[in-house]
Amino acid sequence: MSKNRDERFYFILNHSQECIIRYDSHGIIDYSNDRVLELTGYSAGELIGAYMGELFQNVFVLKDNRIDLEDELKDKEIIRTSIYRKNKTCFPVEVKLITENVDGVEVCVCTAVDMTRYEESIRRLEEMSFEMKESMKARDAFVANVTHELRTPVNGIKGHAEILMEQEQDFQKSNNLKMILDCCTTMEGIINNILDFSKLEAGKFQIEEKPFSFYNFMSKMEKMFTMLTMRKGLRFMVNIAQGIPDGLIGDELRLTQILNNLVSNAVKFTEQGYVGIEVALNTKIDDEVELFFIVVDTGIGISPEDKNKLFKSFSQADVSITRKYGGTGLGLSITKQLVEMMHGRVWADGEKGKGSRFSFTVRLKLQETDEPEEELLIRRWRPSAVLNRFAGEQDLMNEFGSDVNVREIKKYFEKLCISMDMENWQKAESFVSTLKQLMSGGSKELQRAVFRMEMAVRKSDIGKVRDKAETVKELLCKEIEGLVI
Repeated sequence: MSKNRDERFYFILNHSQECIIRYDSHGIIDYSNDRVLELTGYSAGELIGAYMGELFQNVFVLKDNRIDLEDELKDKEIIRTSIYRKNKTCFPVEVKLITENVDGVEVCVCTAVDMTRYEESIRRLEEMSFEMKESMKARDAFVANVTHELRTPVNGIKGHAEILMEQEQDFQKSNNLKMILDCCTTMEGIINNILDFSKLEAGKFQIEEKPFSFYNFMSKMEKMFTMLTMRKGLRFMVNIAQGIPDGLIGDELRLTQILNNLVSNAVKFTEQGYVGIEVALNTKIDDEVELFFIVVDTGIGISPEDKNKLFKSFSQADVSITRKYGGTGLGLSITKQLVEMMHGRVWADGEKGKGSRFSFTVRLKLQETDEPEEELLIRRWRPSAVLNRFAGEQDLMNEFGSDVNVREIKKYFEKLCISMDMENWQKAESFVSTLKQLMSGGSKELQRAVFRMEMAVRKSDIGKVRDKAETVKELLCKEIEGLVI
């Protein structure tokens, strides 16, 4: 029975993938399994009686005729070393040594695992990592060179087209030149996106923190985007909540880039209606604020299944969008990375055919100022005047009580009622937001009433909305002489 157990025991040892060697206190080998013989080229007869130091050089020493480890290896549980073959070549192994006293006899066992494949894998991984880094360097240099070479002819075409437009009197030729300029602008945007994406991927993009005026910044955004939307016959609106401090510290250029990407996208995918920006103060803690931006449009919208694709590189909702509207699919990917670098998050929401909402947060620091905090927090947004017919009409729209303002208020009240009847609360929310802006010049009592109406719309409570709307109408009729709604 004992003999059978021994046979089974040695059968298991001999079929192990580990090298297993037993030796005595003098370092003399009295057993080795088949794996040792296979890897070293020794026969069983040659190893039995051999000294362990012949297999593992620079590991063992003899002290007073007893085998021991080299001093620097004594505290190590696993030893990385080499095992030597019969032909004096070697290969890497991980060795574990166990010494036990069995029936008064000291028994030493060494197990060794062949690390050749592992070390070869590590070497290949290091080579691949080096090659990848070199490839990325080459790619970055290529992108930088190509974008530079592309910019030169594009700028040349654009400059000459601008000169010709100033001299051209023929309407058709002027239109053709304008188309060339628009194509150059599109090309510049694509070049900049590719370069920014390359920098972000290489980790070379830096966020700068410089003082800037929030309200001056938003005035510049309003002028820039009013011109952009006007070219397509769209309306542009800005709604900024009270309480946002003016003096902030952050990267104004990158914030401009984020808004430009989102608003340009909104304009691209909107054929009629409006594009708007809303800004609110999320939190204010010590010397830091978190701002919440929303870019809303009445464009083609987003289906729920396409939301996850939007912020991936080189991706758009579907192929037909790329064919119809163009673009590289990098804008939103860049936007997401920039927002995250400014310690924020970005979301997309919308419904197919019913517009979309892109929102994001950014954290900015407050400038040190001697101005009382309450003065900073009561500042309100005052839209700048853009010198063109469209902007002039917008100014009249925001001039509370003017004929244009009254006309727009009536129109949007009608739209609000229709959207509620159809239970289209997304549209209702956008209409009440417009009404809030149109009535921003009214009394504080009126503004509070509009705010309550807006909250009821957001809760989709049609009963409360109608009640709050009646209160708003009553206050309007009192404040605007001759008004009947």
